[in-house]
Amino acid sequence: MIKKHKRVHKGWMRRASRIYLNDLNNSKASILKDFLNQYQQAANYTIARLWSEKDMSSDLLPKEVTDVIGERFDTTARLSQCIGKQAKEIVASQREKSKRKQRMPRLKSHTANLDSRFVEIQEFNGHFDMCIKTGSGVPKMVIPFNWTKHANKFRKAEKGKGKEWLLSNSIRLGYDEKGIFIDLIFEKEKPKLRQSGKVLGMDRGYRCMLACSDGQMIGTELKQQIEKGGKRRKSYHHFIETEMNRNLKTLNTENIKLIALENLKNVKANKCGKFSRKVNRLLSFWQYAKAGEWLEQFCEQNGICIEYKSPWKTSQRCSVCGNIDRRNRKGDKFLCLECSAQMNADYNASRNIELLGLAGVYSLRSLTSGGLE
Repeated sequence: MIKKHKRVHKGWMRRASRIYLNDLNNSKASILKDFLNQYQQAANYTIARLWSEKDMSSDLLPKEVTDVIGERFDTTARLSQCIGKQAKEIVASQREKSKRKQRMPRLKSHTANLDSRFVEIQEFNGHFDMCIKTGSGVPKMVIPFNWTKHANKFRKAEKGKGKEWLLSNSIRLGYDEKGIFIDLIFEKEKPKLRQSGKVLGMDRGYRCMLACSDGQMIGTELKQQIEKGGKRRKSYHHFIETEMNRNLKTLNTENIKLIALENLKNVKANKCGKFSRKVNRLLSFWQYAKAGEWLEQFCEQNGICIEYKSPWKTSQRCSVCGNIDRRNRKGDKFLCLECSAQMNADYNASRNIELLGLAGVYSLRSLTSGGLE
Protein backbone atom coordinates (compact mmCIF):
# COMPACT_ATOMS: atom_id res chain seq x y z
CA MET A 1 0.00 0.00 0.00
CA ILE A 2 1.45 3.38 -1.08
CA LYS A 3 0.92 6.17 1.43
CA LYS A 4 0.07 9.63 0.16
CA HIS A 5 -0.19 13.12 1.60
CA LYS A 6 -3.73 13.76 2.81
CA ARG A 7 -5.35 16.94 4.08
CA VAL A 8 -7.52 16.66 7.20
CA HIS A 9 -10.26 18.96 5.87
CA LYS A 10 -10.12 18.03 2.22
CA GLY A 11 -12.23 20.24 -0.02
CA TRP A 12 -12.64 23.01 2.55
CA MET A 13 -12.02 26.67 1.80
CA ARG A 14 -8.63 27.93 2.97
CA ARG A 15 -7.62 31.55 3.58
CA ALA A 16 -4.30 32.90 4.83
CA SER A 17 -3.66 35.90 7.06
CA ARG A 18 -0.09 37.22 7.13
CA ILE A 19 1.38 38.58 10.36
CA TYR A 20 4.84 40.18 10.42
CA LEU A 21 6.88 39.47 13.53
CA ASN A 22 8.23 42.99 14.01
CA ASP A 23 8.71 42.48 17.77
CA LEU A 24 10.93 39.43 17.35
CA ASN A 25 14.38 39.96 18.88
CA ASN A 26 17.47 39.93 16.66
CA SER A 27 18.79 36.63 17.98
CA LYS A 28 15.62 34.70 17.16
CA ALA A 29 15.28 36.47 13.81
CA SER A 30 18.83 35.47 12.81
CA ILE A 31 18.23 31.82 13.79
CA LEU A 32 14.98 31.66 11.82
CA LYS A 33 16.54 33.23 8.71
CA ASP A 34 19.39 30.71 8.76
CA PHE A 35 16.85 27.89 9.09
CA LEU A 36 14.71 29.21 6.21
CA ASN A 37 17.77 29.58 3.95
CA GLN A 38 18.74 25.99 4.65
CA TYR A 39 15.13 24.86 4.14
CA GLN A 40 15.03 26.57 0.74
CA GLN A 41 18.27 24.88 -0.37
CA ALA A 42 16.99 21.47 0.73
CA ALA A 43 13.66 22.01 -1.05
CA ASN A 44 15.36 23.03 -4.32
CA TYR A 45 17.66 20.01 -4.11
CA THR A 46 14.62 17.75 -3.68
CA ILE A 47 12.81 19.47 -6.56
CA ALA A 48 15.79 18.90 -8.86
CA ARG A 49 15.92 15.24 -7.85
CA LEU A 50 12.19 14.69 -8.35
CA TRP A 51 12.34 16.47 -11.71
CA SER A 52 15.21 14.30 -12.94
CA GLU A 53 13.27 11.20 -11.89
CA LYS A 54 10.05 12.58 -13.48
CA ASP A 55 8.21 12.01 -10.22
CA MET A 56 5.05 14.17 -10.09
CA SER A 57 3.02 11.88 -7.84
CA SER A 58 1.67 12.72 -4.38
CA ASP A 59 3.28 9.69 -2.76
CA LEU A 60 5.47 10.07 0.31
CA LEU A 61 9.18 10.23 -0.32
CA PRO A 62 10.93 6.88 0.21
CA LYS A 63 13.18 6.54 3.25
CA GLU A 64 16.39 6.42 1.21
CA VAL A 65 15.64 9.88 -0.23
CA THR A 66 14.74 11.45 3.12
CA ASP A 67 17.94 9.98 4.59
CA VAL A 68 19.99 11.69 1.87
CA ILE A 69 18.25 15.00 2.57
CA GLY A 70 18.89 14.61 6.29
CA GLU A 71 22.58 13.85 5.84
CA ARG A 72 23.14 16.56 3.24
CA PHE A 73 21.33 19.41 5.04
CA ASP A 74 21.47 18.20 8.65
CA THR A 75 17.70 17.89 9.11
CA THR A 76 15.59 15.44 11.07
CA ALA A 77 13.73 12.63 9.30
CA ARG A 78 10.43 14.33 10.05
CA LEU A 79 11.58 17.66 8.63
CA SER A 80 13.03 15.91 5.57
CA GLN A 81 9.59 14.41 4.91
CA CYS A 82 8.04 17.90 5.27
CA ILE A 83 10.56 19.32 2.78
CA GLY A 84 9.74 16.49 0.39
CA LYS A 85 6.01 17.19 0.66
CA GLN A 86 6.48 20.86 -0.25
CA ALA A 87 8.83 19.93 -3.09
CA LYS A 88 6.27 17.45 -4.44
CA GLU A 89 3.55 20.12 -4.44
CA ILE A 90 5.81 22.50 -6.37
CA VAL A 91 6.74 19.86 -8.96
CA ALA A 92 3.10 18.76 -9.30
CA SER A 93 2.22 22.31 -10.38
CA GLN A 94 3.73 21.50 -13.79
CA ARG A 95 1.33 18.62 -14.47
CA GLU A 96 -1.38 20.89 -15.89
CA LYS A 97 0.99 22.30 -18.49
CA SER A 98 1.75 20.65 -21.80
CA LYS A 99 5.08 18.80 -22.03
CA ARG A 100 6.45 21.49 -24.33
CA LYS A 101 5.86 24.21 -21.72
CA GLN A 102 6.97 22.24 -18.67
CA ARG A 103 10.01 23.71 -16.93
CA MET A 104 11.70 22.64 -13.72
CA PRO A 105 10.28 24.93 -11.02
CA ARG A 106 12.21 26.45 -8.13
CA LEU A 107 11.35 27.56 -4.62
CA LYS A 108 12.30 31.21 -4.98
CA SER A 109 10.81 32.47 -1.72
CA HIS A 110 12.19 31.74 1.73
CA THR A 111 9.09 29.98 3.06
CA ALA A 112 8.42 26.72 4.87
CA ASN A 113 5.05 24.99 5.18
CA LEU A 114 4.97 23.61 8.72
CA ASP A 115 2.21 21.43 10.16
CA SER A 116 1.27 20.46 13.72
CA ARG A 117 4.31 18.19 14.04
CA PHE A 118 6.57 21.25 14.09
CA VAL A 119 4.46 24.07 15.52
CA GLU A 120 1.90 24.50 18.28
CA ILE A 121 -0.33 27.59 18.45
CA GLN A 122 -1.22 28.64 21.99
CA GLU A 123 -2.44 31.62 23.96
CA PHE A 124 0.41 33.69 25.37
CA ASN A 125 0.53 34.65 29.02
CA GLY A 126 1.97 38.12 28.69
CA HIS A 127 1.81 41.24 26.56
CA PHE A 128 1.04 39.28 23.36
CA ASP A 129 -2.19 37.59 22.32
CA MET A 130 -0.80 34.30 21.02
CA CYS A 131 2.44 32.41 20.52
CA ILE A 132 3.84 29.63 18.38
CA LYS A 133 6.08 26.96 19.90
CA THR A 134 8.41 25.30 17.40
CA GLY A 135 10.46 22.11 17.52
CA SER A 136 11.00 18.67 16.00
CA GLY A 137 13.68 19.87 13.55
CA VAL A 138 12.64 23.52 13.48
CA PRO A 139 14.75 25.69 15.88
CA LYS A 140 13.11 25.32 19.27
CA MET A 141 11.72 28.65 20.47
CA VAL A 142 8.58 30.57 21.44
CA ILE A 143 7.38 33.11 18.84
CA PRO A 144 4.83 35.59 20.27
CA PHE A 145 2.47 37.63 18.09
CA ASN A 146 -0.67 39.75 18.26
CA TRP A 147 -3.85 39.35 16.27
CA THR A 148 -4.18 41.71 13.32
CA LYS A 149 -7.28 43.38 11.94
CA HIS A 150 -7.24 41.03 8.94
CA ALA A 151 -6.95 37.89 11.09
CA ASN A 152 -9.77 39.08 13.35
CA LYS A 153 -12.10 39.15 10.34
CA PHE A 154 -11.84 35.36 10.15
CA ARG A 155 -11.92 34.84 13.92
CA LYS A 156 -15.12 36.84 14.39
CA ALA A 157 -16.89 35.98 11.13
CA GLU A 158 -20.31 34.49 11.81
CA LYS A 159 -19.20 33.34 15.26
CA GLY A 160 -21.81 31.34 17.12
CA LYS A 161 -23.70 30.33 13.97
CA GLY A 162 -21.78 27.13 13.31
CA LYS A 163 -20.14 28.71 10.28
CA GLU A 164 -17.03 30.24 11.82
CA TRP A 165 -13.58 29.85 10.33
CA LEU A 166 -11.36 27.29 12.08
CA LEU A 167 -7.71 28.07 12.75
CA SER A 168 -5.58 25.34 11.21
CA ASN A 169 -2.69 23.73 13.08
CA SER A 170 -0.44 24.43 10.08
CA ILE A 171 1.34 27.70 9.33
CA ARG A 172 3.64 29.13 6.69
CA LEU A 173 6.87 30.59 8.06
CA GLY A 174 9.04 32.84 5.91
CA TYR A 175 10.75 36.16 5.39
CA ASP A 176 10.92 38.82 2.68
CA GLU A 177 12.14 42.40 2.35
CA LYS A 178 9.66 43.51 5.03
CA GLY A 179 10.82 41.00 7.63
CA ILE A 180 9.95 37.60 9.08
CA PHE A 181 6.28 36.60 8.89
CA ILE A 182 3.86 33.80 9.63
CA ASP A 183 0.81 32.96 7.55
CA LEU A 184 -2.03 31.67 9.70
CA ILE A 185 -4.36 29.32 7.82
CA PHE A 186 -8.12 29.50 8.40
CA GLU A 187 -10.42 26.76 7.10
CA LYS A 188 -14.13 26.54 6.56
CA GLU A 189 -16.45 24.03 4.92
CA LYS A 190 -17.77 25.13 1.54
CA PRO A 191 -21.47 26.04 1.35
CA LYS A 192 -23.71 24.14 -1.02
CA LEU A 193 -23.98 25.54 -4.53
CA ARG A 194 -27.12 27.49 -5.33
CA GLN A 195 -29.60 25.41 -7.30
CA SER A 196 -31.85 28.25 -8.42
CA GLY A 197 -31.16 31.68 -9.82
CA LYS A 198 -29.94 33.45 -12.93
CA VAL A 199 -26.76 33.34 -15.00
CA LEU A 200 -24.63 36.48 -14.91
CA GLY A 201 -22.20 37.20 -17.74
CA MET A 202 -19.09 39.31 -17.04
CA ASP A 203 -16.74 41.05 -19.43
CA ARG A 204 -13.37 42.18 -18.04
CA GLY A 205 -11.73 45.26 -19.48
CA TYR A 206 -9.41 48.18 -18.89
CA ARG A 207 -12.00 50.95 -19.39
CA CYS A 208 -14.52 49.14 -17.18
CA MET A 209 -13.21 46.54 -14.76
CA LEU A 210 -16.36 44.39 -14.88
CA ALA A 211 -19.32 44.85 -17.20
CA CYS A 212 -22.24 42.63 -16.19
CA SER A 213 -25.07 41.34 -18.35
CA ASP A 214 -27.65 42.69 -15.88
CA GLY A 215 -26.41 46.26 -16.42
CA GLN A 216 -23.97 46.57 -13.51
CA MET A 217 -20.78 48.43 -14.48
CA ILE A 218 -18.13 47.85 -11.80
CA GLY A 219 -14.99 49.99 -11.67
CA THR A 220 -15.76 52.53 -14.40
CA GLU A 221 -13.76 55.24 -12.62
CA LEU A 222 -10.57 53.17 -12.25
CA LYS A 223 -9.27 54.11 -15.71
CA GLN A 224 -9.52 57.82 -14.87
CA GLN A 225 -7.79 57.25 -11.52
CA ILE A 226 -4.95 55.34 -13.20
CA GLU A 227 -4.38 58.08 -15.78
CA LYS A 228 -4.58 60.75 -13.08
CA GLY A 229 -1.90 58.95 -11.07
CA GLY A 230 0.57 59.83 -13.78
CA LYS A 231 4.19 59.10 -13.00
CA ARG A 232 5.71 56.12 -11.26
CA ARG A 233 4.59 56.07 -7.66
CA LYS A 234 5.58 53.00 -5.68
CA SER A 235 2.41 53.09 -3.60
CA TYR A 236 0.04 53.69 -6.51
CA HIS A 237 -0.36 50.03 -7.48
CA HIS A 238 -1.45 49.33 -3.91
CA PHE A 239 -3.88 52.27 -4.08
CA ILE A 240 -5.43 50.96 -7.31
CA GLU A 241 -5.73 47.47 -5.81
CA THR A 242 -7.51 48.94 -2.79
CA GLU A 243 -9.89 50.86 -5.04
CA MET A 244 -10.47 47.70 -7.09
CA ASN A 245 -11.48 45.75 -3.97
CA ARG A 246 -13.76 48.59 -2.88
CA ASN A 247 -15.53 48.53 -6.25
CA LEU A 248 -15.82 44.75 -6.28
CA LYS A 249 -17.65 44.82 -2.96
CA THR A 250 -20.48 46.74 -4.63
CA LEU A 251 -21.24 43.77 -6.91
CA ASN A 252 -24.81 42.54 -6.43
CA THR A 253 -25.13 38.75 -6.80
CA GLU A 254 -28.56 38.29 -5.28
CA ASN A 255 -30.47 35.49 -7.04
CA ILE A 256 -27.36 34.55 -9.10
CA LYS A 257 -26.42 30.87 -9.30
CA LEU A 258 -23.70 31.00 -11.98
CA ILE A 259 -21.20 33.62 -13.10
CA ALA A 260 -19.81 33.27 -16.62
CA LEU A 261 -16.49 35.12 -16.64
CA GLU A 262 -14.32 36.08 -19.60
CA ASN A 263 -11.16 33.96 -19.67
CA LEU A 264 -8.17 36.30 -20.02
CA LYS A 265 -5.40 33.82 -19.30
CA ASN A 266 -2.27 34.67 -21.30
CA VAL A 267 -4.01 37.78 -22.68
CA LYS A 268 -0.70 39.67 -22.52
CA ALA A 269 1.34 36.89 -24.10
CA ASN A 270 3.31 37.76 -27.26
CA LYS A 271 2.45 41.45 -26.86
CA CYS A 272 6.01 42.60 -26.17
CA GLY A 273 6.91 45.64 -28.29
CA LYS A 274 3.38 46.16 -29.62
CA PHE A 275 2.46 49.00 -27.26
CA SER A 276 4.14 52.28 -26.43
CA ARG A 277 5.89 52.82 -23.13
CA LYS A 278 3.03 54.97 -21.87
CA VAL A 279 0.40 52.37 -22.74
CA ASN A 280 2.45 49.58 -21.14
CA ARG A 281 2.73 51.62 -17.94
CA LEU A 282 -1.03 52.20 -17.85
CA LEU A 283 -1.75 48.52 -18.57
CA SER A 284 0.48 47.53 -15.65
CA PHE A 285 -2.31 48.81 -13.39
CA TRP A 286 -4.87 46.53 -15.07
CA GLN A 287 -5.25 43.95 -12.31
CA TYR A 288 -7.64 41.58 -14.09
CA ALA A 289 -5.99 38.52 -12.53
CA LYS A 290 -6.45 39.77 -8.97
CA ALA A 291 -10.04 40.68 -9.75
CA GLY A 292 -10.56 37.12 -11.00
CA GLU A 293 -9.05 35.69 -7.79
CA TRP A 294 -11.35 37.91 -5.72
CA LEU A 295 -14.38 36.67 -7.67
CA GLU A 296 -13.33 33.03 -7.26
CA GLN A 297 -13.07 33.39 -3.50
CA PHE A 298 -16.32 35.36 -3.33
CA CYS A 299 -18.20 32.70 -5.32
CA GLU A 300 -16.67 29.93 -3.22
CA GLN A 301 -17.88 31.55 0.00
CA ASN A 302 -21.39 32.27 -1.31
CA GLY A 303 -22.13 28.99 -3.11
CA ILE A 304 -22.06 30.51 -6.61
CA CYS A 305 -20.65 28.49 -9.48
CA ILE A 306 -18.10 30.28 -11.67
CA GLU A 307 -17.18 29.24 -15.22
CA TYR A 308 -14.61 30.73 -17.60
CA LYS A 309 -15.60 31.43 -21.21
CA SER A 310 -13.55 32.23 -24.31
CA PRO A 311 -13.56 35.92 -25.29
CA TRP A 312 -13.36 34.97 -29.00
CA LYS A 313 -15.60 37.35 -31.02
CA THR A 314 -17.68 38.27 -27.95
CA SER A 315 -16.92 41.96 -28.50
CA GLN A 316 -17.79 41.77 -32.24
CA ARG A 317 -20.97 39.69 -32.03
CA CYS A 318 -24.31 41.44 -31.71
CA SER A 319 -26.13 40.08 -28.66
CA VAL A 320 -29.48 40.93 -30.30
CA CYS A 321 -29.29 39.38 -33.77
CA GLY A 322 -26.05 37.34 -33.58
CA ASN A 323 -24.27 39.14 -36.42
CA ILE A 324 -20.45 38.98 -36.11
CA ASP A 325 -18.53 41.82 -37.71
CA ARG A 326 -15.39 43.57 -36.51
CA ARG A 327 -16.84 46.87 -37.72
CA ASN A 328 -19.67 46.61 -35.19
CA ARG A 329 -17.45 47.91 -32.41
CA LYS A 330 -15.66 51.26 -32.24
CA GLY A 331 -14.08 51.93 -28.86
CA ASP A 332 -16.74 51.93 -26.14
CA LYS A 333 -19.61 52.03 -28.63
CA PHE A 334 -21.30 49.06 -30.29
CA LEU A 335 -23.52 49.58 -33.33
CA CYS A 336 -24.68 46.49 -35.19
CA LEU A 337 -24.49 46.93 -38.97
CA GLU A 338 -27.19 44.27 -39.41
CA CYS A 339 -29.99 45.24 -37.01
CA SER A 340 -28.80 48.71 -35.90
CA ALA A 341 -28.78 47.69 -32.21
CA GLN A 342 -26.77 50.24 -30.23
CA MET A 343 -25.31 49.82 -26.74
CA ASN A 344 -22.14 49.93 -24.68
CA ALA A 345 -19.53 47.59 -26.19
CA ASP A 346 -18.56 45.98 -22.86
CA TYR A 347 -22.22 45.44 -21.96
CA ASN A 348 -22.80 43.77 -25.33
CA ALA A 349 -19.84 41.45 -24.73
CA SER A 350 -21.14 40.52 -21.26
CA ARG A 351 -24.49 39.54 -22.79
CA ASN A 352 -22.69 37.25 -25.23
CA ILE A 353 -20.76 35.70 -22.34
CA GLU A 354 -24.05 35.21 -20.49
CA LEU A 355 -25.33 33.34 -23.56
CA LEU A 356 -22.33 31.02 -23.35
CA GLY A 357 -23.15 30.35 -19.70
CA LEU A 358 -26.80 29.61 -20.50
CA ALA A 359 -25.83 27.32 -23.38
CA GLY A 360 -23.19 25.55 -21.31
CA VAL A 361 -20.46 25.94 -23.95
CA TYR A 362 -17.00 27.48 -23.83
CA SER A 363 -16.93 29.67 -26.93
CA LEU A 364 -19.08 31.12 -29.70
CA ARG A 365 -17.60 28.52 -32.07
CA SER A 366 -19.76 25.88 -30.35
CA LEU A 367 -22.87 28.00 -30.76
CA THR A 368 -22.22 28.51 -34.46
CA SER A 369 -21.52 24.83 -35.12
CA GLY A 370 -24.52 23.81 -33.04
CA GLY A 371 -26.89 25.96 -35.04
CA LEU A 372 -28.11 27.95 -32.01
CA GLU A 373 -27.67 31.34 -33.61
